[in-house]
Amino acid sequence: MQSKLVSVGLASSLICTSVFASISGDKRTILTSGEKVHPIRYQLGQSTLLYFGFKPETVICGNKNYFNIEKIKEGITVQPLANFSTNLTVVSGNKRYLFFLMPSGGAKSDGFVDVRWVPSSVVKPVRVVTGQAIKNVREIGKRIKLNADVELTVLQEKFIDNGRRRVFELELKNLSKVTISTREIGIVGVVGAKAIQSQLTVWEDEEIGSGKSLLGRVIVSHMSRKALDIVVAFRRSNTKIQVKSN
Repeated sequence: MQSKLVSVGLASSLICTSVFASISGDKRTILTSGEKVHPIRYQLGQSTLLYFGFKPETVICGNKNYFNIEKIKEGITVQPLANFSTNLTVVSGNKRYLFFLMPSGGAKSDGFVDVRWVPSSVVKPVRVVTGQAIKNVREIGKRIKLNADVELTVLQEKFIDNGRRRVFELELKNLSKVTISTREIGIVGVVGAKAIQSQLTVWEDEEIGSGKSLLGRVIVSHMSRKALDIVVAFRRSNTKIQVKSN
Protein backbone atom coordinates (compact mmCIF):
# COMPACT_ATOMS: atom_id res chain seq x y z
CA MET A 1 0.00 0.00 0.00
CA GLN A 2 1.25 3.44 -0.93
CA SER A 3 1.73 5.97 1.87
CA LYS A 4 3.19 9.49 1.78
CA LEU A 5 5.80 10.01 4.45
CA VAL A 6 4.54 13.44 5.45
CA SER A 7 1.35 11.85 6.79
CA VAL A 8 2.72 8.99 8.87
CA GLY A 9 4.31 10.86 11.76
CA LEU A 10 7.65 11.81 13.26
CA ALA A 11 9.52 8.53 12.70
CA SER A 12 9.09 8.67 8.92
CA SER A 13 9.90 12.39 8.87
CA LEU A 14 13.22 11.60 10.56
CA ILE A 15 13.92 8.93 7.94
CA CYS A 16 13.47 11.49 5.18
CA THR A 17 15.66 14.06 6.88
CA SER A 18 18.58 11.74 7.65
CA VAL A 19 18.51 9.35 4.69
CA PHE A 20 17.94 11.79 1.86
CA ALA A 21 20.29 14.46 3.16
CA SER A 22 23.15 12.42 1.70
CA ILE A 23 21.36 11.78 -1.59
CA SER A 24 20.83 15.43 -2.41
CA GLY A 25 24.50 16.38 -2.06
CA ASP A 26 27.34 16.34 -4.60
CA LYS A 27 28.21 12.68 -4.05
CA ARG A 28 27.46 10.22 -6.85
CA THR A 29 27.83 6.44 -6.78
CA ILE A 30 28.89 4.41 -9.81
CA LEU A 31 28.47 0.65 -9.90
CA THR A 32 30.64 -1.09 -12.46
CA SER A 33 31.74 -4.54 -13.53
CA GLY A 34 34.22 -3.14 -16.05
CA GLU A 35 31.95 -3.51 -19.07
CA LYS A 36 30.57 0.03 -19.38
CA VAL A 37 32.18 3.43 -19.90
CA HIS A 38 30.87 5.88 -17.28
CA PRO A 39 30.80 9.63 -18.01
CA ILE A 40 32.44 11.96 -15.49
CA ARG A 41 31.28 15.57 -15.83
CA TYR A 42 33.79 18.18 -14.70
CA GLN A 43 33.91 21.96 -14.38
CA LEU A 44 36.94 24.17 -14.86
CA GLY A 45 38.38 25.42 -11.60
CA GLN A 46 37.08 22.44 -9.63
CA SER A 47 38.61 19.05 -8.84
CA THR A 48 36.74 15.75 -9.03
CA LEU A 49 37.54 12.93 -6.62
CA LEU A 50 37.07 9.34 -7.78
CA TYR A 51 36.99 7.20 -4.64
CA PHE A 52 37.79 3.48 -5.01
CA GLY A 53 38.71 2.55 -1.44
CA PHE A 54 42.28 1.78 -2.55
CA LYS A 55 45.18 3.42 -4.36
CA PRO A 56 44.99 2.47 -8.07
CA GLU A 57 47.93 0.68 -9.65
CA THR A 58 47.66 2.26 -13.10
CA VAL A 59 45.85 5.35 -14.40
CA ILE A 60 45.70 5.95 -18.16
CA CYS A 61 44.39 9.27 -19.49
CA GLY A 62 43.70 9.68 -23.21
CA ASN A 63 45.23 13.15 -23.25
CA LYS A 64 47.37 14.14 -20.27
CA ASN A 65 47.90 17.68 -21.61
CA TYR A 66 44.42 18.77 -20.55
CA PHE A 67 44.13 17.13 -17.11
CA ASN A 68 46.12 17.02 -13.90
CA ILE A 69 45.52 13.57 -12.39
CA GLU A 70 46.97 12.50 -9.06
CA LYS A 71 46.81 9.20 -7.21
CA ILE A 72 45.80 9.46 -3.57
CA LYS A 73 45.53 6.87 -0.80
CA GLU A 74 42.03 5.68 -1.74
CA GLY A 75 41.46 6.96 -5.28
CA ILE A 76 42.44 9.71 -7.71
CA THR A 77 41.79 13.42 -8.15
CA VAL A 78 41.07 14.89 -11.58
CA GLN A 79 41.60 18.59 -12.24
CA PRO A 80 40.73 19.83 -15.75
CA LEU A 81 43.03 22.35 -17.38
CA ALA A 82 40.78 23.00 -20.40
CA ASN A 83 37.36 22.05 -21.76
CA PHE A 84 38.40 18.82 -23.44
CA SER A 85 36.84 15.34 -23.51
CA THR A 86 38.89 12.17 -23.27
CA ASN A 87 38.85 8.61 -21.98
CA LEU A 88 40.19 7.58 -18.57
CA THR A 89 41.08 4.03 -17.52
CA VAL A 90 41.94 2.91 -13.99
CA VAL A 91 43.45 -0.54 -13.45
CA SER A 92 43.87 -2.47 -10.21
CA GLY A 93 44.70 -6.18 -10.29
CA ASN A 94 42.38 -7.86 -12.77
CA LYS A 95 39.78 -5.08 -12.53
CA ARG A 96 39.47 -2.34 -15.10
CA TYR A 97 37.41 0.82 -14.55
CA LEU A 98 36.38 2.79 -17.64
CA PHE A 99 35.42 6.48 -17.67
CA PHE A 100 34.92 9.32 -20.14
CA LEU A 101 35.86 12.81 -18.93
CA MET A 102 33.65 15.56 -20.36
CA PRO A 103 32.70 19.19 -19.60
CA SER A 104 29.52 19.48 -17.56
CA GLY A 105 28.00 22.13 -19.79
CA GLY A 106 24.64 22.99 -18.27
CA ALA A 107 24.50 19.75 -16.25
CA LYS A 108 25.64 19.32 -12.66
CA SER A 109 29.35 18.57 -12.35
CA ASP A 110 30.77 15.65 -10.36
CA GLY A 111 32.59 16.57 -7.16
CA PHE A 112 32.84 13.23 -5.36
CA VAL A 113 32.26 9.93 -7.18
CA ASP A 114 32.11 6.72 -5.15
CA VAL A 115 33.14 3.92 -7.53
CA ARG A 116 32.14 0.40 -6.50
CA TRP A 117 32.96 -2.89 -8.20
CA VAL A 118 29.97 -5.24 -8.36
CA PRO A 119 29.25 -8.57 -10.11
CA SER A 120 28.19 -8.21 -13.74
CA SER A 121 24.81 -9.78 -12.91
CA VAL A 122 23.94 -6.81 -10.69
CA VAL A 123 24.34 -4.18 -13.41
CA LYS A 124 22.70 -6.14 -16.22
CA PRO A 125 19.11 -5.33 -17.28
CA VAL A 126 16.26 -6.94 -15.37
CA ARG A 127 15.38 -9.51 -18.01
CA VAL A 128 19.00 -10.70 -18.31
CA VAL A 129 19.53 -11.68 -14.67
CA THR A 130 18.83 -15.41 -14.57
CA GLY A 131 20.62 -18.58 -13.53
CA GLN A 132 21.24 -20.78 -10.53
CA ALA A 133 22.23 -17.87 -8.28
CA ILE A 134 18.54 -16.87 -8.07
CA LYS A 135 16.82 -19.20 -5.60
CA ASN A 136 13.39 -17.58 -5.46
CA VAL A 137 11.42 -14.91 -7.32
CA ARG A 138 8.38 -13.13 -5.92
CA GLU A 139 6.09 -10.87 -7.94
CA ILE A 140 5.50 -7.50 -6.22
CA GLY A 141 3.85 -5.17 -8.75
CA LYS A 142 3.49 -2.16 -6.43
CA ARG A 143 3.34 1.27 -8.08
CA ILE A 144 3.69 4.85 -6.81
CA LYS A 145 3.72 8.33 -8.35
CA LEU A 146 5.74 11.35 -7.24
CA ASN A 147 4.92 14.95 -8.18
CA ALA A 148 2.87 13.61 -11.13
CA ASP A 149 6.25 13.54 -12.92
CA VAL A 150 7.59 10.05 -12.28
CA GLU A 151 6.06 6.65 -11.65
CA LEU A 152 8.00 3.88 -9.93
CA THR A 153 6.98 0.23 -9.91
CA VAL A 154 8.61 -2.50 -7.80
CA LEU A 155 8.26 -5.40 -10.22
CA GLN A 156 9.86 -8.36 -8.47
CA GLU A 157 11.87 -9.45 -5.46
CA LYS A 158 14.68 -11.96 -6.08
CA PHE A 159 16.73 -13.85 -3.51
CA ILE A 160 20.29 -14.61 -4.62
CA ASP A 161 23.48 -15.99 -3.04
CA ASN A 162 21.49 -18.39 -0.85
CA GLY A 163 19.28 -15.59 0.40
CA ARG A 164 22.13 -13.35 1.56
CA ARG A 165 21.07 -10.66 -0.92
CA ARG A 166 17.64 -9.44 -1.96
CA VAL A 167 17.21 -7.75 -5.33
CA PHE A 168 14.19 -5.55 -5.99
CA GLU A 169 13.63 -5.06 -9.72
CA LEU A 170 12.31 -1.58 -10.59
CA GLU A 171 10.70 0.22 -13.50
CA LEU A 172 10.82 4.02 -13.63
CA LYS A 173 8.57 6.02 -15.96
CA ASN A 174 9.03 9.68 -16.82
CA LEU A 175 5.56 11.23 -17.01
CA SER A 176 6.87 14.78 -17.42
CA LYS A 177 7.69 16.67 -20.62
CA VAL A 178 11.42 17.01 -19.91
CA THR A 179 14.36 14.65 -19.46
CA ILE A 180 14.98 13.60 -15.85
CA SER A 181 18.33 12.53 -14.38
CA THR A 182 18.27 9.37 -12.27
CA ARG A 183 20.52 11.28 -9.87
CA GLU A 184 17.36 13.13 -8.82
CA ILE A 185 15.70 9.89 -7.72
CA GLY A 186 16.58 8.87 -4.17
CA ILE A 187 15.79 5.28 -3.17
CA VAL A 188 16.62 3.78 0.23
CA GLY A 189 15.62 0.49 1.87
CA VAL A 190 14.46 1.08 5.43
CA VAL A 191 13.56 -1.14 8.36
CA GLY A 192 11.68 0.67 11.12
CA ALA A 193 13.31 4.09 11.44
CA LYS A 194 16.74 3.06 10.15
CA ALA A 195 18.20 2.80 6.68
CA ILE A 196 19.61 -0.62 5.82
CA GLN A 197 23.39 -0.39 6.16
CA SER A 198 24.38 -2.52 3.16
CA GLN A 199 22.47 -1.52 0.02
CA LEU A 200 23.02 -0.34 -3.55
CA THR A 201 20.80 1.20 -6.24
CA VAL A 202 21.61 0.91 -9.94
CA TRP A 203 19.87 2.17 -13.09
CA GLU A 204 20.38 1.15 -16.71
CA ASP A 205 21.09 4.74 -17.69
CA GLU A 206 21.75 8.10 -16.09
CA GLU A 207 18.85 9.89 -17.80
CA ILE A 208 15.29 9.08 -18.81
CA GLY A 209 13.55 10.96 -21.60
CA SER A 210 10.00 12.27 -21.58
CA GLY A 211 7.47 9.44 -21.81
CA LYS A 212 10.20 6.80 -21.55
CA SER A 213 10.75 3.92 -19.11
CA LEU A 214 13.93 2.77 -17.44
CA LEU A 215 14.80 -0.40 -15.53
CA GLY A 216 16.81 -0.54 -12.32
CA ARG A 217 17.25 -2.43 -9.09
CA VAL A 218 17.85 -2.05 -5.36
CA ILE A 219 20.14 -4.64 -3.74
CA VAL A 220 20.11 -5.12 0.04
CA SER A 221 22.32 -7.55 1.95
CA HIS A 222 22.04 -9.54 5.17
CA MET A 223 18.33 -8.79 5.60
CA SER A 224 17.00 -12.35 5.19
CA ARG A 225 13.26 -12.16 4.49
CA LYS A 226 12.29 -9.38 6.87
CA ALA A 227 9.61 -6.86 6.00
CA LEU A 228 11.00 -3.51 4.86
CA ASP A 229 10.02 -0.22 3.25
CA ILE A 230 11.48 1.16 0.03
CA VAL A 231 11.55 4.92 0.51
CA VAL A 232 11.50 6.98 -2.69
CA ALA A 233 12.31 10.69 -2.97
CA PHE A 234 12.02 12.93 -6.01
CA ARG A 235 12.61 16.64 -5.58
CA ARG A 236 10.30 17.64 -2.72
CA SER A 237 8.08 14.57 -2.71
CA ASN A 238 8.69 11.51 -0.51
CA THR A 239 6.78 8.23 -0.65
CA LYS A 240 7.32 4.65 0.48
CA ILE A 241 6.43 1.19 -0.76
CA GLN A 242 5.88 -1.44 1.90
CA VAL A 243 7.28 -4.91 1.18
CA LYS A 244 5.95 -7.60 3.51
CA SER A 245 8.06 -10.52 4.71
CA ASN A 246 7.96 -13.66 2.61
